[in-house]
Amino acid sequence: MENRPSYSIGEAYGKVACERSWKWNRSDHPFQDYDLWYVWRGEGRLVLNGEERRLGAQDCYLFRPGDRVDAWHDPDHPLVVTYIHFHNIGGPPDSLSSLPSSCRLDSPSPFEAYLDRYVHVLTFREHRCEEEAVMLLKLLLMHVERESLPIEQESPRVRSPHYETMARIAASIRENPAGAGSIAELAKQAFLSPRYFSSKFKETMGQTVESYIIDKKIERAELLLSQHGMTVGEVADALGYPNIYYFSKQFKKTRGYSPSKAIRPRVKDYYKQRPHND
Repeated sequence: MENRPSYSIGEAYGKVACERSWKWNRSDHPFQDYDLWYVWRGEGRLVLNGEERRLGAQDCYLFRPGDRVDAWHDPDHPLVVTYIHFHNIGGPPDSLSSLPSSCRLDSPSPFEAYLDRYVHVLTFREHRCEEEAVMLLKLLLMHVERESLPIEQESPRVRSPHYETMARIAASIRENPAGAGSIAELAKQAFLSPRYFSSKFKETMGQTVESYIIDKKIERAELLLSQHGMTVGEVADALGYPNIYYFSKQFKKTRGYSPSKAIRPRVKDYYKQRPHND
């Protein structure tokens, strides 16, 4: 079995707006454990083990045992940071060695959500808070690893400058395929022309907008038929099909069988079919 690292959380964590006179002098006091450090906004400089680096929004640092740090910021553009102190236990000593000491996050939204949740769950000591905090920490470190992959290892879709927008629109289609709207309406949400939007959506999602909407409608239809006890006609109407015949044709073309075959026997029909023992 692979020897996976495990972590325990430290007592130091939080999201803070640094004071105008803030500075960080740790060059004489090297780190004993690990600190994950993320900059929300502000400007400054940091010297890590003798190497000076910039500090700005979306910069993420992972400080390791032995690291020596000095840092300061522009008082007119003070730093707002989240910091998480933690220990690496139960895993190989170099389990974090593959992660960079710093990186700039190109897709910070999920990372920032994990950070906020980490601080919240420990601040209010919610049920099983420490267990959740460790899970969140693993997600945060996984995100750093993903963001720091060499460009040749990254998915071309993720490298696209339109990735976040296309992912958001794809999520809205999955959430409500019946109300997805026209390509022109979706393109308007992305502030792109319909033609350019269609091209970028296919580049990001690997299929056309039209086929993606159809797939999500049929996925939803299959669930409603097999798990919710709705009839073929009810599902066709719920998903906005003009008639049951068009819905059935599209369903069969996508799934290879008619929608009626997706319907599970109702409970009362199941009991009718069972032989009586009395």
